[in-house]
Amino acid sequence: MALATSIPAAIFETIVGNLVRLFLTGAGGDLVAAHRAASHMVAVHQPETEDELYLAADIVSFGFHALDALRQAAEPDLPLTRQLRLRGSAVSLSRQSHKARHKLEQLRKLRMAGAAVQPAETPAPQSEPAPAPVETPAQPVAAATPAPPAVARTGGQNWSKGYQQREAARRITENLRKNQASAAAACSHTVALTG
Repeated sequence: MALATSIPAAIFETIVGNLVRLFLTGAGGDLVAAHRAASHMVAVHQPETEDELYLAADIVSFGFHALDALRQAAEPDLPLTRQLRLRGSAVSLSRQSHKARHKLEQLRKLRMAGAAVQPAETPAPQSEPAPAPVETPAQPVAAATPAPPAVARTGGQNWSKGYQQREAARRITENLRKNQASAAAACSHTVALTG
């Protein structure tokens, strides 16, 4: 599978280089074969932009790490809690792989829709003559200063969000003080009855 030539080789090699270790066991320790396998797995997703390449690498990485977690969970001498943790990790990794696949599909659709919307050749814009400047008489400074915008009032009051938050915090603090005072009073009353 060929990869898009718009992606710089250094970016591709950096991403694939991080995936190579996932394939070393299957490649029998052969670094070249592992690199070829990692490149193939990324290219299967046909990334054409850096974002698509990154998501393709996520799909491969999360998928293979999920498989590795399931492999480890299948070891017979592993404690049950460790098996369950590994299985949970595998599920989470698999979910992340599916999310990355979904994002990649969305990016690809957006890219293709953008390419379809743009015409093959855009005509050169025709220049229009600039409008002649309109001279207006000098205005006094007071008239040039815009008036404050009219505020729509609901129920006779219009409070800013900051004011509302401060008031809510003040009420919460006041209620906490009242609750602490009543709890202290109840506690001292209980101590007086038992003592």
